[in-house]
Amino acid sequence: MRNRWLSPIAVVVLAAVIVLGAAFDPSGLAAPYTWTGADLLPVAGLWQVAAPAVYVPLLLAGVGTLAWAVARERAPLRTALLVWGAVVWSAMAAKLMMSLLMAFGDVVYLAWSTGFTGVKAAIFGLPVLAATWLTQFFRRRLTSSSASPPSPGPGTGPAAASGAFSPPAAGPGWVAAGVAVVMGASVGGVWWGGSPVGYAIGDSPLAPAPEAGPVGCLAAVTLLGVMTWALNRRLGTTTSPRAVVAGISALGAAATLGLVEVALGLPGDLAGGDTFWAPAIMLRLAPALSFGALLAFATAALVALLPATLPARKAVLVHARTGFTVSTATWMAVVVGAAALAVPLLEPGTAAAQPPRTKGLTLSADRRIVDADGNEVLLRGVNVNQLEDYFQKFPDKAVTRPLTEADFAGMEQMGFNVIRLALSWSALEPRPGHYDPAYLARISWAVETAAKHGLRTVIDMHQDAWGKGVNAAPGTTCENGSPMHGWDGAPTWADRFDGAPKCEFTGRDISPAVARAFTNFYQDRDGIQTRLVAAWGMLAERFASEPMVAGYDLLNEPGFGEAPPITSGVLLGRYYDRAIKAIRAGEKRGFPHLIFFEPSVLWSGLGFEVSVPKDFTDDRLLVFAPHLYNESITIDQGTGLTITSIERGFDLASRAAAYYGAGLWSGEWGWFGDAASAPIRKYTDHEDRHRIGGAFWVWKQSCGDAHAGAEDETGGNLMIEDCATGKDLPPPPEYVAELSRPYPRSAPGRLTGLTSDRASLTAQGEGAGCGLDVWFPGGARPVVRSAGLTGVSSRQTPGGWRINGCAQGAYTLTAHR
Repeated sequence: MRNRWLSPIAVVVLAAVIVLGAAFDPSGLAAPYTWTGADLLPVAGLWQVAAPAVYVPLLLAGVGTLAWAVARERAPLRTALLVWGAVVWSAMAAKLMMSLLMAFGDVVYLAWSTGFTGVKAAIFGLPVLAATWLTQFFRRRLTSSSASPPSPGPGTGPAAASGAFSPPAAGPGWVAAGVAVVMGASVGGVWWGGSPVGYAIGDSPLAPAPEAGPVGCLAAVTLLGVMTWALNRRLGTTTSPRAVVAGISALGAAATLGLVEVALGLPGDLAGGDTFWAPAIMLRLAPALSFGALLAFATAALVALLPATLPARKAVLVHARTGFTVSTATWMAVVVGAAALAVPLLEPGTAAAQPPRTKGLTLSADRRIVDADGNEVLLRGVNVNQLEDYFQKFPDKAVTRPLTEADFAGMEQMGFNVIRLALSWSALEPRPGHYDPAYLARISWAVETAAKHGLRTVIDMHQDAWGKGVNAAPGTTCENGSPMHGWDGAPTWADRFDGAPKCEFTGRDISPAVARAFTNFYQDRDGIQTRLVAAWGMLAERFASEPMVAGYDLLNEPGFGEAPPITSGVLLGRYYDRAIKAIRAGEKRGFPHLIFFEPSVLWSGLGFEVSVPKDFTDDRLLVFAPHLYNESITIDQGTGLTITSIERGFDLASRAAAYYGAGLWSGEWGWFGDAASAPIRKYTDHEDRHRIGGAFWVWKQSCGDAHAGAEDETGGNLMIEDCATGKDLPPPPEYVAELSRPYPRSAPGRLTGLTSDRASLTAQGEGAGCGLDVWFPGGARPVVRSAGLTGVSSRQTPGGWRINGCAQGAYTLTAHR
């Protein structure tokens, strides 16, 4: 007898969870549904109503339908598990349909991204599981006294007693197991290898992917098949639809594989003195669940088409004549699948495409930043925000400090060789299609003056929390967080908030208005993204032949929008591709420069993030440029915990750069607070260990900067301003000592090792040429020793010494005071 209350109860409980989640988490990062409070009308596109009109109805309909389908089941726990699986399955299917409306195309990436929804659904589905169990439990108690004796099931009765062959009780379990094996062998490698967070968890020893090796592949595929069969046998009965049970069994098998990967990866995740193991659980489960959803769909469809594995009489006949059973076919499929997986392992890898030659910086075949002569270049320097157009938070204080040649001279004296020059779109294009000539002249002057002092420039399109227009009106009250005070970035004519509250929710970047503004930008509503793309083309044309422009940083800490990783992955990647194409078109009369691209702002707050699709562009002059604020301003620091340590942050960034086949550069780092206790030495040691560069935040911050507080006595955090007098104060000696430490500005061939401290350096490399250029601080000539180098010389420069030499093969250089 069907329990007519089961389906309505499951839907009502799930709807309540959705509403409560939307109310308490307007970011949607943890809740099942994002409701920012933005207006739904007028509708600018299907993407605007995809969540309420597609995702939520499909989720509720899917759970309601599947709960109704298993409502004849009498066992409370079995019913609860089936409905719980239905919640997870329905949530991922609904999310995929929503994703396709928001960002049609990139189907594999979008399908993969549903894994995060699956992890969340497993959590927010727990109340549904509890309600289902209680419903069935009380139903069983009420009806147990009147229930009829159970009828004989498969495998019982005279035929079984006589020893005659009969199919397994859950016949479709063999079909489901076979589908799991075949799909695991055929598409598992693509799925695991294409995961946008694969860099974060490394190569698993157990996965249906070539990276796991033949044994790991075979073990994973076998586990998928066996668990699918076992769960199907455990959950399947004559009262529940075979297709539903088979599909949820396949989903459970993939989840089991993910849990085993969690267990195997735990030793490495626990290392490093942080709590990265917690997010690593989600990162390992996500690809497993998304693959499980695909597996569940295929399994359910096949079982629905084949009501039973084989009719009983045909199964007996086949077995009697040939001795061949469905289980035999399943294990044959395992062997075939393992062989199919072994093929990619034997294929030679393809050589990396060689980037075009350039008068400026380029990338080597192994993704190092090099100059036109092939010397490896470490770009180490500082961010410059003195051309930014900030919201004026304090009426009596200037938002920036003047940028003069003395600033560049000071950077030269500290040994820097690069600046990251922050621009503001609002100042660059104050009206649509109109570029401010005075602002462009200031940018050109900064690039030229930096070059006079040996500094290359990374031109950065900067923004923080969208722009100045996010400022809340006076008298605004916020239930979640506090009113926004405005920041920097987009011009007000590009604002599209749609009535979303201008309130901070646990942080400025999680403001509903900021999320809606970025969603509209990624969707190019009213052509606002097209305008920024055109601005990049204009800038590229202006600096097309400038060798001291190191490259272009396409957008600082992009907002994650209302539907990450759709908005912060697929759509952000599409903006990047458009901007890169515009830059290359603008450079036709010059030469190509490096492209610096960032993950969303969540990386700065967490130390990792799902980034853009691997193939977001076919351009190869790419540098992955996350902001390594680990143990500094990441979200975890306010809790007293460290989720992602400095050393793990470097490791994750290196893996992500390798995933993209890109170079690596830390676009921002620092902001440690008290210089005396800051782990800056720990950071610089890892910067040497990974042999990369970066830009410290920030050279000069005004006391009127939007980042400053009314109670601050100084503006930070390198060249300090006294907020009371406006005069300069001495910079923190701890910062100066680490930022001006010795390092190779360039090195012949490639660096193979680097260690340094405030008074010494040891560098190893291999290559040919006279491009060795080492910075060494201080007034006293350093003591230099070398092997494999000729013509080694030291010359004094502002603030220190430059050590030059030529190499032919392997070389070592040491220098100390």
